[in-house]
Amino acid sequence: MDHICQLAPINLSDSTALDTLVEHRRVFNLKHCELNIFETYHKCSDVILSYDGLVISSMMRGRKVMSVAGDDEFVFLPGESVILPQGISMKVDFPEADLKHPVQCATLALDWDMVNKNLAFLNEYYPNTEPPFEWKLNFSRYHFFNNRELASSLNKLISISMEENTAKDALADLSLKFLLLRIIQTQNLESLQEGRVKQDHRFMPAIQYIHDHLTEKISVDTLAKQACMSKPSFFQAFKETFHISPLEYVIRQRIELAKKIMVDATITTTEACYQSGFNNPNYFIKLFKRLEGITPKMYREAR
Repeated sequence: MDHICQLAPINLSDSTALDTLVEHRRVFNLKHCELNIFETYHKCSDVILSYDGLVISSMMRGRKVMSVAGDDEFVFLPGESVILPQGISMKVDFPEADLKHPVQCATLALDWDMVNKNLAFLNEYYPNTEPPFEWKLNFSRYHFFNNRELASSLNKLISISMEENTAKDALADLSLKFLLLRIIQTQNLESLQEGRVKQDHRFMPAIQYIHDHLTEKISVDTLAKQACMSKPSFFQAFKETFHISPLEYVIRQRIELAKKIMVDATITTTEACYQSGFNNPNYFIKLFKRLEGITPKMYREAR
């Protein structure tokens, strides 16, 4: 339930000078990894992508529809990432891409031996003291949201890959350890929070109420009644379990709804504000920037 963060924007290529408008590729090579910046300016479907090593792919602009190894399709948006092991192919559709609405994605392909050595290093010298008590990647949870820490690590490695610096391989090797750790922490946190909701049935009625009445006025009193708890007990238990207050959870869910609404370019930021349950556009912009790191207008321009 950490807030979702987009990566720092990367300038688009000049579309008039490209040899292809579908997954145009810029490559930046390092000793143990390769950064690819893909850009698509044309609506298309059934594009198949595969890589060697570990793949970490993060959306920068636009929208893709993806499926991996026969799984159900999912929408891939800015603020989200996927990881894939070697030999797994992705099928990608670009239902809305055009010259005015390009799709941009940053994809890191990491040397698999290096990944395993880094994970072994972390487990030997910095053992995990919390469940699941081992630093390892979870490929059953390959699609996840970027929190601020993960976005920062991705931005750092992308920046190093693109710069001209004689020490960039050394800098990248250090940054890769941070990135792998942040990915694992992000996956573990999502698993832990989902498990808490499933295991602690006290909160399920309140969580369901929030999702059913997201655009309406929601009070802690109402949520406490849904959970059959006193207001002080509910507030304390919720915060101890999810590490945020009940109303902060509501705000984050409304921001996520606003982001989905703003996919429609015909809907203004003010309309998205009201449609997602906020009643003050200035307050909405302030909250959006606090959680996303950018304003709604900047978010829209980056898509």
